[in-house]
Amino acid sequence: MPEFADFLEIQTRTAWGKTLLGFAEWSLSAGKRISLALDIGTGPGLLPALLATRGNLQAIGLDTDYNLLRAAPASIPVTLGCAAALPFPAASFDLLTATNVIFLLGNPLHALGECRRILKPGGSLCLLNPSEHLSISSATALADARGLTGKNRESLLGWAARAEKHGGWTEAHARNLHTLAGFQLEETLLRVGPGFARFTRASIP
Repeated sequence: MPEFADFLEIQTRTAWGKTLLGFAEWSLSAGKRISLALDIGTGPGLLPALLATRGNLQAIGLDTDYNLLRAAPASIPVTLGCAAALPFPAASFDLLTATNVIFLLGNPLHALGECRRILKPGGSLCLLNPSEHLSISSATALADARGLTGKNRESLLGWAARAEKHGGWTEAHARNLHTLAGFQLEETLLRVGPGFARFTRASIP
């Protein structure tokens, strides 16, 4: 496993790493007391590492891919699991995050129901999903305008392809999904270029 400081420094050099840094800071900006957070679909654990360092809290990463979890820094607890059956007791976490996970699922309502089950009263569910503004053509235009090459370009265009396949989130769609799952949508905003990413923050009413 990589050294913690080196891990953060290397990972946040990438375009996606910078996006996750902004999302982490936004997720912690509501002024709520947070002692324990869970990142669903964490990959190599960058988001929980960012949350832990900026929020003075314990953050756990969860993913279905064991090989990705092996790349997480040693100081970040990680566990195997999926959004459809979160392996935690009810009311366990003050903050739940998921980036580019929920929009991919065949049954997002079930996953959001699992999130509601393990979120403490007063806690926050913060999600990052592609917005309705992300498409292959719009991503290509941004990549060309910014001179993106290599992995940064491939990552952006791959994200756009998945957004076209599964559908980006409008504000109305996000609000409807959260309401049906028993959440109250508190805030939504657009980030990344011309608004390719939709951030949402919700709580249990």
